[in-house]
Amino acid sequence: MIDYIRGTLTDKELTYVAIETTGVGYAVSIPLSTYERLPEPGKEAKVYIHYYQREDDVKLYGFASKTDREIFRQLITVNSVGPKVAMSIMSGVSIENLVMYINAGDTTMLRKIPGIGAKTAERIVVELKGKLGMYSSTSASAIKPVAPKGRKEEAYAAMLSLGYNDKQVTKAMDRVAQEIDKDASIEEWIKKALQVI
Repeated sequence: MIDYIRGTLTDKELTYVAIETTGVGYAVSIPLSTYERLPEPGKEAKVYIHYYQREDDVKLYGFASKTDREIFRQLITVNSVGPKVAMSIMSGVSIENLVMYINAGDTTMLRKIPGIGAKTAERIVVELKGKLGMYSSTSASAIKPVAPKGRKEEAYAAMLSLGYNDKQVTKAMDRVAQEIDKDASIEEWIKKALQVI
């Protein structure tokens, strides 16, 4: 079983990285929470791996910390929450806020995450409430407002919920990031992304 991969980051996108180690390049799917914590391509990176295999699919999911990986593993134990939905959840909200919402039983906030309906939000709370407390690195009182970089993440998640695929949105967001003001609103991110998609 693969615990982690450490090597040269050769490619970095919002939902995907490639890491080369001992001459082998590993394609790894990542959530936005991990993307923000990785260095630029060409530098050394380390991601903790969840190895996922089905009859017709083998994927590596990577996370910036063991805590993030454990949150992911807990999420996919919930009925109707597979890896794709779990990655969407971890891309749509910070880990600290996610833990806070679940432990508080706040299904309203969970439903605001793209792709999460009322039933799924209720299942997540019922099955995980109280189980994630040990993974929270921040108390509820210390939760900070979303920083400008979070707007990019929220805009990205919103674009996915509109039906655009990962590749389209990643390219659009990369272009927008080069020209948009750092204090731009989520609406501005989306508006500009729609213009270049």
